Amino acid sequence: MRTGVFRTYPAHRSVRDYDHTSRAWYKRAVSFQDRTTASMPYLDLSGGGKVITIAQVLFEGMPSISNKTCQQQTQQNSSTTKFPGGCPCSTGSDCLSGYCYQSVAPGPDPKQLRCATERIIGVTGTDIIYNSFHSEIMKRMVASDDRRSCDSTYPCPSNPLKECSTRCYLVDHSGYLIVDPDFVNVSSFHENLYNQVTFGHKEGEVMADLIYKHGLFHRAETITFQGTCHVSKPSAKVTLKGIPANPEELDNKYKNKGPIPQFMNEYGCIQDQVRYRIEPSKLKWSNLIIGEVNGPCMSGQYYVTPLVKTNLILVVIENYYAEQSKLFYNFNCKIQRSIVDAGAFRIVNGTCAHKIEKRSSLFEENKCPTLRDVEIECKYNGINKQHLSLVLVFYVLVFNRVDFFIK
Repeated sequence: MRTGVFRTYPAHRSVRDYDHTSRAWYKRAVSFQDRTTASMPYLDLSGGGKVITIAQVLFEGMPSISNKTCQQQTQQNSSTTKFPGGCPCSTGSDCLSGYCYQSVAPGPDPKQLRCATERIIGVTGTDIIYNSFHSEIMKRMVASDDRRSCDSTYPCPSNPLKECSTRCYLVDHSGYLIVDPDFVNVSSFHENLYNQVTFGHKEGEVMADLIYKHGLFHRAETITFQGTCHVSKPSAKVTLKGIPANPEELDNKYKNKGPIPQFMNEYGCIQDQVRYRIEPSKLKWSNLIIGEVNGPCMSGQYYVTPLVKTNLILVVIENYYAEQSKLFYNFNCKIQRSIVDAGAFRIVNGTCAHKIEKRSSLFEENKCPTLRDVEIECKYNGINKQHLSLVLVFYVLVFNRVDFFIK
């Protein structure tokens, strides 16, 4: 909380420099004050494995205010027609805080919906193991006839010889996956396979429809000159330090050979950051987006609807059939998903590594730093004449002796 009070249950020890206000779940809850927010799956630093944080803001106590006073305050502030905390309301859009609810605080009519105060005093949250959260979600998304529930398989309507399925996803307002059936079997150490995975990276055809056909998501691009690129892809957080990799490492000579130079997997680069934000006007609580796609990755019918008072969107794809490539790799599917994927991508255009056919590159314009040829003296590959003559005599004697035994 803002007063400095921070509690965790059960008994749990946190580091002293832990700042909850800098965590993503705290900032997300403050951004969506009128909703219960869910975070992306992430690796718990306390050893809990894959977890999801459910958070909601806490408002200051609601004051007891009469309807007459509410009207007077609204008339004094002619720039807005929204009511302050304690005033009657029907929806969150009527309040300055954006949150309208029934409070047990004293007032003219306790059963009436009233606006929450504008001041946030804290955020409450809880961590849930991802597999448990996923299981509870899937239990509640069961079809009435139990034939096409989530994760169920059945013959495809267009071709009974093919097997189709129903896939269900929960996506947040930035297009990141919160619930994905494939996350269940992913190891907790492979965080890059379940954390910050976008819906476009998984279902490119459906995401493209939501962006360019329905206008549900808005694409925003920014260029950062302080980006971070990686030499190799992220790997599992497992260390083999102390385990000999070969017999040579058991020798004292190799144990005392000194420190190994540190390898830096990260380096600075120019990046194009692509993000997606939902358009609230395109998707109301009672709206349902329906569509059908048939692309290089998959085919099926999708249904999209928001979950009330949350930052989540439910996406259900029926008659889902994953297209199989005739080649060893489905390049068209890779291209389709990369078009609508989000994240930070390295920019080569405009740098010294960039070269196109229509115009000269920076290298041809002599704008890149010049390279110097450094001659390194070779000290250990030489041999004196006396040593060379002894080697030749040795080989001559060996060959003569071998020839003698053959004859």
